Amino acid sequence: MQDNLSPGATIVVHWEANPHSDVPGAVKSNRTDNGKTKKIILVDASCKGVSPRPGEVWICRVDHLSSPKAENRGAIFVRPVSRKIEYKFDGIYLDPVKAQLIACVLQDPRRNLMLEGDQGVGKSTIARAIAKTLGWEYEKVSGGLIKKFVNMLGRFAPKGGGETLNFQWADSKIVEVLRKAQANPHKTYLLMIDEFTRIDEDARDALLDIVEGSQRTLRLPTGEDIPVGSNIVFMGAGNVGDGFTIRREDAAAKDRWVIVKILVMPQAEELAHCLRLYPTCPKAQMDSALTVINAVRAARKDPKMRLSKIVSTRGAETVAALLNSGFSLEIALETAVVNQYAGTAADASTEAGRVAKLVSEELKKRPS
Repeated sequence: MQDNLSPGATIVVHWEANPHSDVPGAVKSNRTDNGKTKKIILVDASCKGVSPRPGEVWICRVDHLSSPKAENRGAIFVRPVSRKIEYKFDGIYLDPVKAQLIACVLQDPRRNLMLEGDQGVGKSTIARAIAKTLGWEYEKVSGGLIKKFVNMLGRFAPKGGGETLNFQWADSKIVEVLRKAQANPHKTYLLMIDEFTRIDEDARDALLDIVEGSQRTLRLPTGEDIPVGSNIVFMGAGNVGDGFTIRREDAAAKDRWVIVKILVMPQAEELAHCLRLYPTCPKAQMDSALTVINAVRAARKDPKMRLSKIVSTRGAETVAALLNSGFSLEIALETAVVNQYAGTAADASTEAGRVAKLVSEELKKRPS
């Protein structure tokens, strides 16, 4: 199968080190996903702070051919679009298509990425793993800590010592990361703003101006201007549920994000994940526990159950830890699953009571 080498077409290029170049980290290639091809030359690597490095595979767009009318069509000049990342990450599961989608959006300076999913499904872990794969530094800020605009920047904190009470400026985590990026322009920083929709509207609107790049500096109350470097890549994350969620934002705000939904792992993947954490956990018992857990997760869609959230992957990990320590399946599920819901197991009018009843019914289905 031959590559389409027409200008504007995309090809997947395998880059290697260029020993004949005086530029550190320079690359060259004569290979695509379809095999060997003519010499491939990089035209422009200005894609959100990253450029191809030796050993990486990139989706590139054909810019032009040096000799389009010649039989061999000459050298192929390409511009990088995004790195084609690996589909598997240590300790987590992510659908291959979503993995590539996330990487593609993060590397596009005109798009902003929002991961949406239930609490504990691994949004932060996924972001950290993809940042590592892309060779970026990973930083995380909780939206719950920057609800107000002033908290987004920092605060004046009391300064000890002396007979008089003095105050000094203390940077917020966002400002700390911006300073770090300014001091290390050769590094790219992925700044994940978790629980983005917990931020109050005034602070969120101001932050969106920075995320979208329309405002390249932050003015602190001290009068200092903090530059927002091109080596900063922002992304957001929000939970689904009765609490704060991206779905409660207005349409214009939602339209400013590319929203990727993160789902719970398939049962086989979640079982393997839990057993990697606790290798001596009884596999058959853990598999049964996950069957019950997935029944509880599915019940969230039942209006009669009125559940405010699902059982997170962290909850499944806790079950594995308890089974690994010798506790019974019943106790493990009650502790790690039922107790996560409001109310008590004995009160059927509460969330915990409804979940406890469902767990009991599912356990009765197990072969004796």
